[in-house]
Amino acid sequence: MDDLLHLLHSDGADELRLHVGQPPVIVLESEPQQLEGPAITKEDAAELLQSITDTRLRRALREHGEVEFIYRFRGRASFVVRARMEGEQVGMDIH
Repeated sequence: MDDLLHLLHSDGADELRLHVGQPPVIVLESEPQQLEGPAITKEDAAELLQSITDTRLRRALREHGEVEFIYRFRGRASFVVRARMEGEQVGMDIH
């Protein structure tokens, strides 16, 4: 996750979209750009979410289907993360 957030922060992008079955997408000046690489698996999404959340947030996501929170990245940037359940899979949009 750190590499993706570093890319988001250093490129001045507006958003990072992480959805199962698709490679990561970064949005620059309102234009989505698919990153090169493999599609995100269900396991990838769960691991990425776990790396930036605590037990309380993961429980809230399971119970409510969606959670929004602030993630502070290396003391240099803060991101708004909106995570939601898509069936049994997790999707995240990070601004």
